[in-house]
Parts: sequence; structure tokens; C-alpha cells
Amino acid sequence: MKKKILFVINTMGRAGAEKCLLSMLKYMDTERFEISLFSVINRGEMFQHVPKGVRILNENPCTESVLDKKAKKELAKTIIKNGFYKGYFFREAGYLRKMAAYQRKHTGLDFKKLFWKLLSDHAKRQEEEFDLAVAYIQGAATYYVMDHVKAKKKIVFLHNEFLDSGYCPALDEPYYKKADGIYCVSKSICSHFAKVYPDLAGKMDVFYNLLDTEEIKEKAAKTQDMHPLFLKGLKERKEKNQILLLTAARIAPVKAYDLAVLALSLVRKKGYDVKWYVLGEGPETENIKKLIREEGLEDSFILLGATDNPYPYMAACDIYVQATRYEGCCTSISEAVILQRPVIASDCHGNKEQLNRYETGILVKLTPEGIAEGIIKAASDKGLRKELTDKANMSHFEPYRALEKIYKYAEA
Repeated sequence: MKKKILFVINTMGRAGAEKCLLSMLKYMDTERFEISLFSVINRGEMFQHVPKGVRILNENPCTESVLDKKAKKELAKTIIKNGFYKGYFFREAGYLRKMAAYQRKHTGLDFKKLFWKLLSDHAKRQEEEFDLAVAYIQGAATYYVMDHVKAKKKIVFLHNEFLDSGYCPALDEPYYKKADGIYCVSKSICSHFAKVYPDLAGKMDVFYNLLDTEEIKEKAAKTQDMHPLFLKGLKERKEKNQILLLTAARIAPVKAYDLAVLALSLVRKKGYDVKWYVLGEGPETENIKKLIREEGLEDSFILLGATDNPYPYMAACDIYVQATRYEGCCTSISEAVILQRPVIASDCHGNKEQLNRYETGILVKLTPEGIAEGIIKAASDKGLRKELTDKANMSHFEPYRALEKIYKYAEA
């Protein structure tokens, strides 16, 4: 009889962790294991891309964005309904108070993370027992697996440095103590987490993100649906010898688009004809649009919105940029390297480890001046860009071997 493995994630939105989970599911040995998937929030575009052979436990999964107004309204209704009418706010007043106080002091109030536990407590329960349950991300998925799933073994994944992500160590400690194993997607996350919970270091190991390299390359060739503004930019690049930058990431504070806009302003003031395109949407969109207008960059810092297929854009750009405040193991950087693009990234721990591992890329300080310096360095040196491209190498990628780290818990 096949061993049963359940993967749980917070949402199925279009983001890095979700992409990596789907790649992992594609590589899973369905001859040996019965694989199931559950999303705490029953919504997200990536439901459409779940590999065949994976059982989706969500009822009538919604394939619309988790970031649009309708989604936010529905989420607010769920929180209010369960918080007030079902008494959650009263029962969990102490938890909510402590979590809010911690966030205000350390990272700023984050309502989504504040209510992850509420959402996990009121998500659909699973009656069956599994051999292994995997919480593939921090927050709701971890709370749900530890509190509400029957499984012989339970493991968790960490995709970001714990404290930077806005989680409270004292409140989350019981959940990680229950875990049989803790996988971090980079060495820096492991080191960071071990400092927070030194007693749990023996449970921890690195599990680098898995990506479907062949699918990424195949999708990169599908250029027919590219945004007209980007196609216009490709045409102008030939005519004017411009440099095209690309970033594919949600428009949120952690992604530091505010610094990116200021950096491009500095680059253009120094006479470099550079355009920066962005694929993504998010809560900071209006603020970034305002900053773009204030800097007079409407024609050169261009928000294209979200897309199901960012790979033709990555393959076509001159330089991929990921200048973010923190990263665990950035999916987009890996994708850009797979497509052999020169990469510029901020020198946070995750990016630094990633580019060192790939032996390519330019690391910059996370300031407008630092980002601008990196862009000018790459934009003005065609030979450097070629060198970075030639070094981009994913030959060490061994997904099937990596998955044995998960199978060992299911077969224990």
C-alpha cells in the first residue's frame, strides 16, 4: 500500500513558494506515494497548475487571484465572521494581543500574519490520517498541520528568515517543537532560525527550492502573449541601444520598489538609457505609481501587472534585478539563472548565499545609490554581462535525490 503524504500551504497565489511547491509535486514519486494538497485559503491561480496525480483536498478551489479586491473582501468577511460571531477574538484575545504587540515593536503590524492562526483554525479539517504531513511555509500552514492534521510524522519548511517575517518566537515555539523535522530553503535561514531556537538545531537541515528547469525553458519560448509595452521596449532597444531591466515580484514593502524607483532616477540622471519593467501586483502598487510620477519616470519604470508566464520577459531582458529587503531563497533569481540572465541582487543573506552558490551575479547595497551603481556597472560593460551569462549554471540540480529527504519521514 502507498504511503500517504499531505502538503499544506497558506494560499495558492502566484508567488515563489507556491511555484516551488508545484515543482516539488511534479517530481514526487507517485508510484511509491499517494500525494495530497491542501491550501488553508481556498484560492489562487496556481490551483490550475497542480500536477496530475496530486489529490486536491480543497472543495471547489477558486483559481482567482488572492491579491484582488474581491479576495481581500472575502478574507475580511471570514475573519469577522469567525472572530466575532464564533467567539475567536474572545477566546484568543491573549494570543492576538501578544502577536500585535510583537509586530508593532519589531516589524510593523501585519494583519495577514496576525490572523493566520484564526484562518487555520477555521479551515476545513481532514478526517483521514497521513503518514507524513508537510507544512510547506510559515504561518497558517504550520499552525494547521500541527493543530489539525492527523499524521504519523510532521515536518515544516521555512522560506524566509523567521524574525524578519514578522512571526513571534514565543508564540510559535510550541509549533516548531512538535515538528519531527525542519527544512530551511537556505543555509542562512537555518543559521538565523537556530539562533532563535537553539534547542531545535538538531531537527534542522537545508532543502533548496526545486524548480522545473525544462518547463521554465519551454515557457520562455512562448512570446505570443507578452505585454504590448514590453514588446515596444524590445523594439526601442534595437533602435536606441537601450538596456532593459526586469523584476518579477509582488509589489510589497519587502521588495523595496521604493528604492528601485529612486535608483533608476539616479541612473537616468547620469545619462544611461535604461528602462525597468516590473511583473507583479500587490498592496504597494498605488504608492509606487505615485513615486514613479514624482520622479518623472512614467516612461522608464513600467509596471506591467501580474502574468502567468514571466519567463519570456526574463529571457528577453538584459539584466534581471532583485533588490529586496530580505529573501530566503529567491525563486525569481533561480529562474533568471536558469534562463542565463545576468543578475543584480541586494546583499541580504539569502541573495548572497544564492548567487555565491550559483557563482554568478552582482551583489549591491540596498540603497538607491548601491542599486544604481550595480546597474551602471552591468549596463556599461557588455563583456561583464556576457561573463555573468556564461557563468549561469544549474547543472548541479538533482530534484529526485533531494526528495529522499522527505520520503524518509513518510517511510519511517
